Amino acid sequence: WGRVSGANAYLTPPGTQGFAPHFDDVDVYILQIEGRKRWRLYPSIDESEILPQFSSKNLDPEELPKPILDTVLSPGDMLYAPRGTYIKLY
Repeated sequence: WGRVSGANAYLTPPGTQGFAPHFDDVDVYILQIEGRKRWRLYPSIDESEILPQFSSKNLDPEELPKPILDTVLSPGDMLYAPRGTYIKLY
């Protein structure tokens, strides 16, 4: 491929939040392995965030626009968040 890729694994127990709302500077594929988690995806706030070169700062939830997706992932579900898409999970 000639592309850099990586993989991360996170454990977020029920009722906890892994990260503050943010966007990444890479495309993100989320695979739910165990349990269920609610995910919300939000659009970029301004045009400079559409193809960002760096990840965002952590946002206060009050700063987020209206979500473009609000879903619950169960084991085996996959979700794609393009680079620059704000992510918040519950």
